[in-house]
Amino acid sequence: MKNIAKYILMAGVALMATACDKDSVGTGEGAVSFDFRMSSETRAVVDAATLPNVRVKVYREDGGLIRRYTSVADIPAPLYLVAGEYSVTAEAGDKENVAFLASDVAADQGVGAMLCYASEAKAFTVAAQQNSNIEVVAKTINVKTTVEFNTAATDNENSQLSDVKIQLAAMTSAATDVAAFNAALTAETPKVEMSGSDTAYFLLPEGETEADNVTTILWAFEATHAVDGAISKVGTINVEKGKGYTVKFKYSRTPDGFVGPDEDGNGGLYVEVDDSVEEYESDFDFKPQPEITGAGLNISGVNVYAEGSNVVLTCESINDLATLSLGGVNFFAEGEVVANAIAGVTCVKNASTKVTITLAKEYFASMTGGENTLVFGMTDTGGEYSQKIKFLKQGLVEVDTTFDLWSNIANFTAVVTESATSVQIMYKNATATEWNTLVATKQADGYTYKAVSGSPWVTGTANAKHEIWDPNKSVGVYANNNYEYKLVVDGVEKAVSSRALTTDQTIPYATFEDNTLACWGNDTGVAPYWGSGNNSFTDDDPLCRQATYNGMTGSYCAHLSSCAAGALGITMLAAGNIFTGTFSKPSTTGTVSFGIKYNWKARPTAMKLKYWGNIGTVDRTDKDVVMIPSGQPDQASIYVAIIDWSSRHQTSSGTGNPSGIWSVEDGINAVSEGKIIGYGVVYPTGTTSGDKMIDLEIPIHYYDTQTKPSGNYTLVISAATSRYGDYMNGCSKSDMYVDDFQWVY
Repeated sequence: MKNIAKYILMAGVALMATACDKDSVGTGEGAVSFDFRMSSETRAVVDAATLPNVRVKVYREDGGLIRRYTSVADIPAPLYLVAGEYSVTAEAGDKENVAFLASDVAADQGVGAMLCYASEAKAFTVAAQQNSNIEVVAKTINVKTTVEFNTAATDNENSQLSDVKIQLAAMTSAATDVAAFNAALTAETPKVEMSGSDTAYFLLPEGETEADNVTTILWAFEATHAVDGAISKVGTINVEKGKGYTVKFKYSRTPDGFVGPDEDGNGGLYVEVDDSVEEYESDFDFKPQPEITGAGLNISGVNVYAEGSNVVLTCESINDLATLSLGGVNFFAEGEVVANAIAGVTCVKNASTKVTITLAKEYFASMTGGENTLVFGMTDTGGEYSQKIKFLKQGLVEVDTTFDLWSNIANFTAVVTESATSVQIMYKNATATEWNTLVATKQADGYTYKAVSGSPWVTGTANAKHEIWDPNKSVGVYANNNYEYKLVVDGVEKAVSSRALTTDQTIPYATFEDNTLACWGNDTGVAPYWGSGNNSFTDDDPLCRQATYNGMTGSYCAHLSSCAAGALGITMLAAGNIFTGTFSKPSTTGTVSFGIKYNWKARPTAMKLKYWGNIGTVDRTDKDVVMIPSGQPDQASIYVAIIDWSSRHQTSSGTGNPSGIWSVEDGINAVSEGKIIGYGVVYPTGTTSGDKMIDLEIPIHYYDTQTKPSGNYTLVISAATSRYGDYMNGCSKSDMYVDDFQWVY
């Protein structure tokens, strides 16, 4: 469509001094002649006198208005003005007519008479005793918007629509649907409504500032589809005063169209409406971008890639193609092919608007199994765009293969696109020689297969009184181990992968390098991690102190030592001890509160530590309860308990009988505060060989194989020089060094 300006022409040629009748011009005055001519869209002459509301204003150089005319006939010819500098503006048309359809204009009136015109301020000079002819052009300020929509029966796709309602409005709005569009309309909004092809003319509303000016035409399309029912869409056209735009609605099987100047230099917007509405996010799609197609290619769905094949695609635009990229890498730039830009991707330029792209099997070999989204970037003379195409590739699906480090179960997912009678997933610890074989189960989509690793448990035998389970490390999957797994189809290995299962789960302050820990002093019941009981029992030789010993980790370790001390000739056993929790001694009775909050990330199979001990024979039996008689080898104790407690469990001991005594081996419900999920315990005796700390590993047995602790307190670790120190039964001369508590997986 040609953009033809309608104008008022105040015409002439410059400074015709020789034609001036000097006798008719006063001294110090000059003459200005105006000649008005009108032109319609078809360039046919229109009588300017028939235009409504003609407004011509003449201003002095300082901006003062000196002449105003509302009719062409009222303007003197010539107009005599004092010599000097002036400017003139011209307007015409009824500004009350903010929106109208060409089909509503009376035949004897003509569209030209309905339009509005305005000129920029035109500066001119009046010279004394001379006649000047000044040309001023007043251009159309209406925005012309032509809608093309044909529902003729010969148009098989458009004819599927009925009850068509097309609204256009000159306004600024963020409306994304018809309801919002209608809600944004006001009584003052320039708007029209049509049911098919027509042409609308708008005067754009002006705001108080330039930023408030309306510069957009919004359209809303509603119709009823023969199959899909009600469909609707809104869109926006950025416009300028006095220019023409065409909106072409065409119902099509693919979203198509273009934005940009046509061959006549006019702005255009071409819209195709997709009739497969269920496959798109909206019923109507702009398609200024190029389109990628291929034989059997499903643009909106997932394409199954046939192993070993090449995929040929075509990228075509209505404009010249400038660049094409895949995954952000250009393989076509500045309108030409970029050779070897992406391994396995080649293209051929068929025309300036068309390129053939080949994705070779080598390219697909680099993909992971499962659904892969290829993102193509495209640039043509209309702008920059992108298109996504999804391919389903055979192999192990890493994003859906999970390793649960608490349940110790692996969930494997694979995609098999070939015909198969047997699909297996095999896995093992990287250090093992034997593979575990799982039968994979086909899912509803016909391509996805899933398999779950076997039970990671075997019945434990370390506790004769209570049922326990031990981790089966050959079947379960555990943190800080590497695992290999593979897809086997009909006995043929198709894909291999591996996973390193790492965790940063550590035991807090377990290397005892921090000299501010409460366990080194007299705990007052506020220790955040490590505490120790009865350190005030003997000032000269604390039951727990920071020390050094050969083989420790870092610069320090914990030294636990027992003694017999008291007052007024009454002595009792005090065992060296350290534990996670707090200790308080408001009187002669001390209370240990076991447990700290711990965020479990992975299930351990054991706890290890650095250890050296010199555990002597029993020389104290200070209470009525005697667990180990005098003269027998004493037993130290080191244990770990994975707990799920609502509050800390308390054990008290002193001059009276102890209370709250518990053992991790007493079952899942050994204490009232909650469950004991799992435990590990050893009872060292005698003297450790050599003068260097050794590695001591304590297996963890589980009462509960499912629950992941989430209570207020979830971990207890304890070490003591006498197993029965609460009964003041043991050796008063034992020593133990511990350091670097760690989890084993």
